[in-house]
Amino acid sequence: MMCRGTREGGVMASIPRLASAMARLAVSRAGRIAEAFEEAQGEYSQAINSSAMTQAAYHDQDQTLDITFIRGRTYTYYGVPFSIYQGLINAPSAGRFFNANIRDHYRFS
Repeated sequence: MMCRGTREGGVMASIPRLASAMARLAVSRAGRIAEAFEEAQGEYSQAINSSAMTQAAYHDQDQTLDITFIRGRTYTYYGVPFSIYQGLINAPSAGRFFNANIRDHYRFS
């Protein structure tokens, strides 16, 4: 029996869709593997939905928190516990959390 791939929906027509789906899965899986590797190394990074901040990254080994603000400037805060990073990325208002728990509480550069 011979398969014909010329009609729409045939075997040959579904090969590009299958290849595309497999490529998306590989990219998604690679991203999750990279995140898991970073977390295993004590490196965490999260986009922040805020009018003032865009990104927060935590480095477990030296307890530093990098916060990137909307204007593109990144500040590093020193001696920050992991719980503060978790609070920031999970806060309903990252700006309020930052002002109450990070700003004026940790040395920064």
